[in-house]
Amino acid sequence: MLAPASLFGQAKNSGYVLPDEPKRAKYIDFPSLNEGFWFAAQLTPATFFREGFSFRGEVIGGYRFGEFFKVGAGVAPGAIGGIFQMPIFADFRGNIISQESRMVVPYWNVDLGYSVSRIYSGFYASPTIGIRVGMPRNDFIAGVTYIAQFVPGSIVHGLGLKLGYEF
Repeated sequence: MLAPASLFGQAKNSGYVLPDEPKRAKYIDFPSLNEGFWFAAQLTPATFFREGFSFRGEVIGGYRFGEFFKVGAGVAPGAIGGIFQMPIFADFRGNIISQESRMVVPYWNVDLGYSVSRIYSGFYASPTIGIRVGMPRNDFIAGVTYIAQFVPGSIVHGLGLKLGYEF
């Protein structure tokens, strides 16, 4: 008795058409992606050993190959002892340990480039070690950095604190 009822039920509902899938793009949860573009905005107060206090802002953009390696390019306009200078650099950074299940992880960063200035022009390098606080793709960063600029005839160097936001 159940068999004929189910057969009639199928025949009765066979004329229905299911709706098509929407024609819009599928949702992508960008903060959870392991690869893609990233940006950072940072402030770096520093003290140089002979030249005095320095303050600079940094804007960096690049590509994330995974949580352990990112490559980017940036500019850092600022002043050393009241004299304007602007490093243009390549930025390499990554996590030291996985941030998948942690809110706070250590990170590394190396900036290499050239500083443009009336007095302090020359090769620019700035290695950093610090911590990242937040989600894997939206977090605050704080690190201790060594800044070195090789100007003709000498080296200008100091220690600073990088504070910023990466997204």
